Amino acid sequence: MHTRYVTACLMGAVSLMLLIGPACSKKEIQATSGSKSSERPMAKTDRADSGTAARPEPGISEQDLLKPGKGPSAENLPGDIKVAKVQPSDSTSRIAEDIRREQVATAASGLKDVYFAFDSWNITEEARQALTADAEWIKANPTSMLKIEGHCDERGTQAYNLVLGEKRAKAVRNYLAELGVVANRLAVVSYGKERPFCKERDESCYQQNRRGHIVVRTK
Repeated sequence: MHTRYVTACLMGAVSLMLLIGPACSKKEIQATSGSKSSERPMAKTDRADSGTAARPEPGISEQDLLKPGKGPSAENLPGDIKVAKVQPSDSTSRIAEDIRREQVATAASGLKDVYFAFDSWNITEEARQALTADAEWIKANPTSMLKIEGHCDERGTQAYNLVLGEKRAKAVRNYLAELGVVANRLAVVSYGKERPFCKERDESCYQQNRRGHIVVRTK
């Protein structure tokens, strides 16, 4: 009888433990799930903080920058694209105007160009005849100041042609001085091969570019 009582008690205890164990496991799982859900709002808070930190401070908006008249000058292109207009500077405009005036004055004077042989700065017989007529005009217009430009064809280096162009311009100046033109009225400049009169690649074109060009200065 006593043995049966003890056995019954042990069986009851074991049954109680089996019932309590799963309940505890469920509670732990629920507690764990609760901890994960409690971290989610913190993650959202971090993202919200990041958004606040990245928000631009009040100032000029992109829409303000794209409004017409925000810059000194703007040009509308298709697709609402705006670019700044490039305006020529005053100095560039003045230089272009000076060149135009010199061209007009030189054409009106009837001064002749002088042409040279390849790789030479010697004054030819034909060049002497042209310079004799040029000297008569220069002496008849004593207030005119002149510039003698030395030019070359495209063959040779830039540095070499600048030197050759200078020799040609000085040869023209020296011959005009021999004809009685005051030398201090004659400035010289070399453009080498940078300002060709003719741009074809043949000998007839090269001949036109090997020249001494007399310009009537307007200032």
